[in-house]
Amino acid sequence: MPPAADHEHRPARNITGLLLGGVLAACAGVVISLGIIPHRVAYDQKLYHEEAIRRFALQWPAVDLADYLSATTPGYHLLMAGVWKFLSPSTAALQIASALISCVLAWLLGRAAGTLAPGRLAFSLALPFVASMYVFASAAYVLPDNAGWLGVLAMLLLALSPVQTLRTLALGGMVLTLLVFTRQIHCWTAGLLWGAAWLNGALMRGSRGDGGDGDVAGGGVCAHLFARPLHRLVPLSLSLLATLPAALVLVTFYGAWGGLVPPTFQMQYKSPNAAGLAFLLAVIGVVSCFYGVSLAPVLLRLVREKPVWAALGAAGALLAAVLPRTTAGSAEDYIAGRRSGLWEVAAKLPMIGGHSSLLIVLCALAGGLALAGWLWVWPMRQRLIMLAAVVGYGAALGASTELWQRYAEPFALMIVLLSACRAHGAPADAPGLKSALAGVPARLASAVGRFAVAGPLLLALAFGGLTARELRKADTARLSDPPPPAETSAPGQPPPRPDSPWSRYMMSRQELDAVRPRPRP
Repeated sequence: MPPAADHEHRPARNITGLLLGGVLAACAGVVISLGIIPHRVAYDQKLYHEEAIRRFALQWPAVDLADYLSATTPGYHLLMAGVWKFLSPSTAALQIASALISCVLAWLLGRAAGTLAPGRLAFSLALPFVASMYVFASAAYVLPDNAGWLGVLAMLLLALSPVQTLRTLALGGMVLTLLVFTRQIHCWTAGLLWGAAWLNGALMRGSRGDGGDGDVAGGGVCAHLFARPLHRLVPLSLSLLATLPAALVLVTFYGAWGGLVPPTFQMQYKSPNAAGLAFLLAVIGVVSCFYGVSLAPVLLRLVREKPVWAALGAAGALLAAVLPRTTAGSAEDYIAGRRSGLWEVAAKLPMIGGHSSLLIVLCALAGGLALAGWLWVWPMRQRLIMLAAVVGYGAALGASTELWQRYAEPFALMIVLLSACRAHGAPADAPGLKSALAGVPARLASAVGRFAVAGPLLLALAFGGLTARELRKADTARLSDPPPPAETSAPGQPPPRPDSPWSRYMMSRQELDAVRPRPRP
C-alpha cells in the first residue's frame, strides 16, 4: 500500500473503503432487483460470458479450455461456473457474485485513497470510479472487467509499497498469476513488480523509503535508476522468480490456443493498435479536468520550478497522439477499434490531415501535462512506478485491436484519483497542495480544499446519469429475454466482420445453422 502522508489518515482508511464498497453494493443491488439489462451488456453477457460459464459448469470438472466464448483467460468464468454448479444456476446468483468481486475492488481502492488523504475527502475523490458506467456494469452484471481491475489495483499498490520484502514479492507473484489467469492483457503488471524491486534494491543498505521528493544518496532520477546496481540484482532476481508462475500460465494458454486469445477470437484480435497510449492519455486528460482544483496549484508550481518536466510531459503526449492514426467516425475507424466513448465525440469534430483527431490530440496533450503534475506529487520511487504503470498499460492497450472506452476509463480514474489523494495528503515539505499553496492567503487556500470535491462529485453525477440513460433506452431488455442477435454494428456502419465470434464458435461445434441464434433445446 502507498504510505500515508499523515498518520491521522490511517484510522479512516477502512471506513472510506467500506463506504465506497457499500455505495457500489447498494446501487448494484437495486439494478439487480429490477431484472433489466442494457443492450450492450446483454450482448456481452448473454452471448458470451454467461454462455461460457454455463458450458464450463456443465463440463465440470473436465472443463474444455481450448476454445470458449470469451477473449480472456478463464479465471473469472471458472469462478462463476463454480457458483453456477455448487450454489445456484440463476443469473441473479452470478450477478451477486460479480457484485461481491466489485465491492472488494471498491473497498481496496477506497482504503488506498483513505491512506493517502482524509477520509471524507478521499471518499469524494474516489466516488467517480464506482460511478463509472463501465465499473458499475461489471458490478451489476456478469462481466469479467472488475475481476481484472482488482488484480491491476492490487499489483499497483504492492509496487507502490515503500518497502519491498520477500512477502511483498511472494504476494505480488500470487496476485499476478491469478490476474493473468483471469485477464491475460494485464501481464504488463509484472513490470511493476520488477521495477519496484529494482528501484528498492538501491535502498537495501540505505534508508527504508523515500522522503519528500525521494532520492537515493542525494540524487534524482538517475540515482534511482542506476545507483548501486549490484545491490539491485538480488531483489530483481527474486521478483523475476515470483512472476515465473504467471509466465507459465501465459505460455500454457498460448500453446493451447496458438495465440494470445482463444481461436474463436483470433480474427477479431489480429492486429495491434498504435493509438493505445494516445487514447489512454486523452482519457486521463478529460478525467483530470474534473480534478482541476486539486491539480492546478501543483501543476503551476511544477511549471515554475521544473519547466523541463512539464515540457517533456507535453511533448511526449503530443508525439504519442500525432504519430499513430487517431481518426474516428468512418467505417475503417470502426473496424480498427476506434469507437465508443471519447471516439464518438471525436467523430463529430474536425480531423487533421485525415490522420489525426483534433479532439484526441488536444485531450492527449492535456493528459500529458496533467500526468506530469500528478506524478510530481509522488516521491521519486513511486513517481517512476506510476509512470511505468501508465506507459505499460498504454502499450498493452496498443497490443489489442479494440480501443474501447471501457478499457481505458477505469484505469485512468485509478491513476488520477490516487494522485489527487496524494496531492491533498502530501506533507508541507513535499510536492503537493500544501507546498503549492504556501504563501497563498489562508482564505484562498481553504477555498481550494473546499471546492476540490466539486469536480469529482460532478463527474460522479455525470457517470450516474449515463448509466441511468443506458438503463432507460428503448433496447433495454429483461434478463429473462432471449439473447440479442449475434450481429451488431453502429448505426449506419457495416458489421465490423462478416460473422461474430459467437457465430464462429457455434458453427465450429455444429450448433448453428445460420448467423442468427436459434433457441436452445
